[in-house]
Amino acid sequence: MENVYPAIDFEEQLRRSGGRSSRHSIESVRLTRSEQAELTRMAKADRKALSEWCRDALLLAARGEEVTPLFTEIIAIRQLSTQWLRRIACGEEMTPEAFQKELQGIRSSKHKAAAEVMQQYAATETER
Repeated sequence: MENVYPAIDFEEQLRRSGGRSSRHSIESVRLTRSEQAELTRMAKADRKALSEWCRDALLLAARGEEVTPLFTEIIAIRQLSTQWLRRIACGEEMTPEAFQKELQGIRSSKHKAAAEVMQQYAATETER
């Protein structure tokens, strides 16, 4: 049986906990083995502990801050536009090969970028 608990990286744990209030409540949920495996895969893909990933997902859902496919594509367009404008401003020429490379980079980073933008919005809302 695979160990679902990743090795503890104490430096990473300290960095994550810096500046936040302590957590004191534990909530539980029953999962099937396949559901647990699915959540564990998602947490590992985000390089997070399962509990941290689940907490983030629950808070996003509770706050109505779901990263939708449409939002993700808007962020991808924003990334591409920013790259084009930067190249134009710097007087660079974009070759077809460079354009394809840029698109590939955006395809692989757009989901993470969309999640980060949503977190920025959430932080802004919390400050209000």
